[in-house]
Amino acid sequence: MATTATFTVHASSQQTNAGLSLRGSCHSTSAARQLEQAVSELLAAGRPFIWVDCRYLLFLSWHGQRAVFNAHQQARQAGCTLYWCGFTPSVRGQLADTGLHLLLNLLPAGSYQGPTALLKEPLPAALHTRTFKQ
Repeated sequence: MATTATFTVHASSQQTNAGLSLRGSCHSTSAARQLEQAVSELLAAGRPFIWVDCRYLLFLSWHGQRAVFNAHQQARQAGCTLYWCGFTPSVRGQLADTGLHLLLNLLPAGSYQGPTALLKEPLPAALHTRTFKQ
């Protein structure tokens, strides 16, 4: 699988929920840091829930998986619940290979209850976006 695709993290928040949309391939340490930083920023806002739309996440290397684990731990320590929604079968397989899927709150894409702007195609230009070309 080619892992040279751009990795983007789009963020949005509303009253009690915050959300992220992950797109592309997260395979480098820099991309993983972008993911961790985006989660940290949403946690700082004090929302009790963060919903992560993962439908367009193509690949998650061990760097990316470590970032997912770190985000899970950060959220747990902050008293926030992080919901990972809509992982593709291939990314779910990557998580299963390491056992990380057992720790996360994994939900189907249809269970996503975060900011709806993150589900739109194309995404609204006003969303906070982090882009990393690998």
